[in-house]
Amino acid sequence: MFYQPQIDIASGRIVGAEALVRWQNPIEGLTFPGYFIPIAEEANLIIVIGAWVLRETCRQGRQWLDEGLPALTLSVNVSPHQFRRQDINALVATVLSETGYPAAHLALEITESGLMENQDKAMAILNDLRAQGIRLAIDDFGTGYSSLAYLKYFPLDVLKIDKNFIDDIPFLQGGMEITATIIAMAHTLGFKVSAEGVETPEQLAFLQAKDCDSYQGYLNSRALPAEAFAELLRKS
Repeated sequence: MFYQPQIDIASGRIVGAEALVRWQNPIEGLTFPGYFIPIAEEANLIIVIGAWVLRETCRQGRQWLDEGLPALTLSVNVSPHQFRRQDINALVATVLSETGYPAAHLALEITESGLMENQDKAMAILNDLRAQGIRLAIDDFGTGYSSLAYLKYFPLDVLKIDKNFIDDIPFLQGGMEITATIIAMAHTLGFKVSAEGVETPEQLAFLQAKDCDSYQGYLNSRALPAEAFAELLRKS
């Protein structure tokens, strides 16, 4: 597991981290999820991998709390396959009980497609997770076919703007206007907004001017192994 810091734009402090899985391929070396997750989904291994990622993230989070590090929100991605085929509510309850990690410090990130494929079932799942005290985020917003007007019916906490929109800043006026509109509308609907893939000071300055709440990206830090992330926390 690797952890990418999530930064509060107003204060500049680390307030969370996205947990990102890597595969130590014996031949190719450290491999990113874009390569092996689609294979895992085709081979029906994604349920096992997803459960391991959740359990390992919560175990690590509990260890950091026990070591006296600041309490953060750790975000775990949920595959659409998990969302469709696994009792994610029971898994979360079991993992939190086993690890002792506080529900209030766990966030699940669900893609637009995973949310919209089976809307009635999705609503019930999200309501159950919210009842457990879990924070809920919609990942990669803008890449799917949902709308902010429809998303207001789901019990979501955070909307994450996809990196493709952030890449447009400050070069494409249309992309910048879309990003500003997403932030403003999301706030009107009661969502916090987080930007992914922030790589330049110009992008951060634009997001700050538009009152975006938080960000993650190479401008602050790449995803780090657990020990390196903990050291970053100690120095912050």
